[in-house]
Amino acid sequence: MKNRTLAIFGIITYILGVLSSAEDLQGNFTAPIVLIVISGIASFVFIIWAIIRLWKEYRIISITLLFSVILFSILTITQEFFPSPNGSLIIILLNISKVAEFVATFWAIVTLYQKKNI
Repeated sequence: MKNRTLAIFGIITYILGVLSSAEDLQGNFTAPIVLIVISGIASFVFIIWAIIRLWKEYRIISITLLFSVILFSILTITQEFFPSPNGSLIIILLNISKVAEFVATFWAIVTLYQKKNI
């Protein structure tokens, strides 16, 4: 897979992630479970491929992407299984980590799109 193809795959997986995260007013997912599973698998594959592809030349992007995804996952699990009484600190940290994950993913996609194939 070429770098530009991987970048386009990353854009598609991000769009799938947004589509699969739709919720109703009670907090229940409205997307079909198949779409959620496909989105999760595709996102996981993109993150692994992007980290491997960028590791030699752009190690800081790889580390940032990996760290932001891990941090967001940990905070999401923490919010689901250990809700705090008011939940404000976890929600603030979760929102900050989601922005950091978006920036890291965007940075990886742009770098992959501009990177020359070897």
